[in-house]
Parts: sequence; structure tokens; C-alpha cells
Amino acid sequence: MAKKPLADAAASKLAQRQEGRGGGGAPTLVVPRRVARQPKSFRLGPVHLERLRRLSERLSDQAGRPLSETDILKGLLLFGEKADAKKLLLSVKDAVFEGS
Repeated sequence: MAKKPLADAAASKLAQRQEGRGGGGAPTLVVPRRVARQPKSFRLGPVHLERLRRLSERLSDQAGRPLSETDILKGLLLFGEKADAKKLLLSVKDAVFEGS
């Protein structure tokens, strides 16, 4: 199929793109996202929910603005990556057996 100039389209954006494209170059591709975010839910006991609420209040006061519980958990995950594995395992063990 032969390409015709888009004379009827006047000065539309599509006409400008099509005529300015040149000699049949490949169209620009949309860069795909790295990883789609997947929702993840957790069940926390009353002790752990209260601990998270207190931590959220304390950090919000320190920051001078409200911080969501999600932001707090993201920070704790980052902190956990940098922490010593043995100390972290002891804390996990204490938390699991304390809340049951």
C-alpha cells in the first residue's frame, strides 16, 4: 500500500509525526516496566499490630509528618537487609514466640 501525504489532516500531531518520520525507520518502542508491583498481604496478631502502630506514631513524631505503616515496613525491610543475620534471627524468634 502506497503512503499518501496526510494533506487532509492539516496540522494535526499525527500528520506532523508521519511526514517528519522519514524513510521507514522503526517506531520508537515503549520501555517496559522493570517489575510489576504485586500486592502482598500479611496477617499480624494484636501484639504485632499494636507494636506497628506505636512505631508508626513514634517515627511520625520524629519525622514531623505522618508516615504510613507501609513506609515503616519498607524501612524495616531495608534495615533488616543491613542487619547482622544472627541478631535478626534472634529478634524474629522472639517476635514469633511472643505473639503466639
